[in-house]
Formats: sequence, C-alpha cells, structure tokens
Amino acid sequence: MVKAKGKDAVEVSITVKNTGAISGKEVAQVYVQAPKGKLEKPAQELKAFAKTRDLQPGESQTLTMTIPVRDLASFDEAGSQWLTEAGNYTFRIGNSSRNLPLSASLTLKEYTEIVNNALAPKQKLNLLKH
Repeated sequence: MVKAKGKDAVEVSITVKNTGAISGKEVAQVYVQAPKGKLEKPAQELKAFAKTRDLQPGESQTLTMTIPVRDLASFDEAGSQWLTEAGNYTFRIGNSSRNLPLSASLTLKEYTEIVNNALAPKQKLNLLKH
C-alpha cells in the first residue's frame, strides 16, 4: 500500500510472508519511477528498504517505510532549487531491482526547496543530456 503521509512524505507498507519450510529473513526494496518532466531522471531509483525479523514458516510481518518527498527531488540548476515535479509516481516493491512484482502509483504535488546560488560557475557548463 502506498499513501501520502501529509504533504511531506509517502508511506509504503508491504506484508512479507515466509512461504518456505525453514525460518528466514527478507529485504523489501522500494524503487520509484518519476513522471516525465523538465528534469531528466533515471528509469527508477532505490528510495527505501527494510528487513524483516526472522520469520518462521507461515509467519508474516508488515514493513512500513516512510519516504520524504524531498528524497524524490532532483537539483534544478536553472531555478537553483531542489525540485520534485508534480505528477504520477510509480512505486515498485520487491527484493531486488530485477524482481519488483508489486507496484502502486501516487500523484504528488510539486515540492521545491530554493537554495542559495553562492557558488554559481562563472563559465557556462556543458551538461550531459540523453
């Protein structure tokens, strides 16, 4: 389950069940895909993870992870700010970046955090783009 936790965070909850024959632990990882916007973003980014306690066969545990909206931001040089663009974010959950069987979407509002441009370069930079 993915839900907004106020305007400053996203809460992700998942229930992990040991379906095996012996006790064990599992790690749940949350990867986020940002909407296409003015800033270039990777296809997905690891934003949270949590580990279960030692679960006996058939036992379950619910893991809850909180992701601050600021952690979804990228730096916008033109605006001298951290920016989380408004739009539909996809949260994928699994035990590795190649095994993400669960997903949920959440629409977020824009978040900005303006910073001081004290160290602005004196020459134009050639920025890498796709």
